[in-house]
Amino acid sequence: MRTTKFAAIALLAIGATGITAGAVNAQPAPASGTEIAVHATDHGIGFVTAPTADHRGVVTTVDSGRFALAPDAASITLTGASGEVVASIPLGLRTAANTVALTPTIADEGRTLTLTAPTAGTEVAQAVDEAQDTIARKQYNAGVGALIGAGIGAVIGFFLGGVGALVTVPIGAGIGALIGYSTP
Repeated sequence: MRTTKFAAIALLAIGATGITAGAVNAQPAPASGTEIAVHATDHGIGFVTAPTADHRGVVTTVDSGRFALAPDAASITLTGASGEVVASIPLGLRTAANTVALTPTIADEGRTLTLTAPTAGTEVAQAVDEAQDTIARKQYNAGVGALIGAGIGAVIGFFLGGVGALVTVPIGAGIGALIGYSTP
C-alpha cells in the first residue's frame, strides 16, 4: 500500500512539474528598442537579416556575393563569389487570398537587399491567411484539451490504485487532445 501511494504522489508531482515547465522557460518579449536580427551562413555566404526601422520590410546584408534583379523582374537572385546563382527570391508573396507584391531595393554594390511590403491598411490586410490562424487555434485547443484530459485521467487513475494512472493519463490526454482539436 505504501508503494502505491508513493507512486501516485510521484506521478502527480511529475505531471505538475511538466505543466509548469512551460511557464518557467517563458521569455519576455524584447524591448521595442532591441534589435532583432538573424546571423547565419548558407552556401558559404554569411548574411544578416533584420526588420526595417518602420517594420514594413526586411533588410538582408551579405558578406560575399551580390543581389541582382532577375531578367524577368519577378525575382531577385543572389550570386555567389564564383558566379553561380545561390538563391532566387520571388518578388510576390503568395497567400491564400492573393499575391502581395514586394518592392526590392538593392544597395551597397549589391550586398544589401531591402524588401518592403505595401502599406499595412491595404493589400497586406487582405492577404491574411485564415487557414494558418485556424490551424494555430486548433493546435492550442488540442494542447489545452490534452492537459485537461491528462488531469482527469490522473484523478481516475488515482482512484484505481495510483498505478492505474499509467494507463488513464495517456488515454485521457489523447481523448482531450482530439476533443480540443475538433472544437471550432
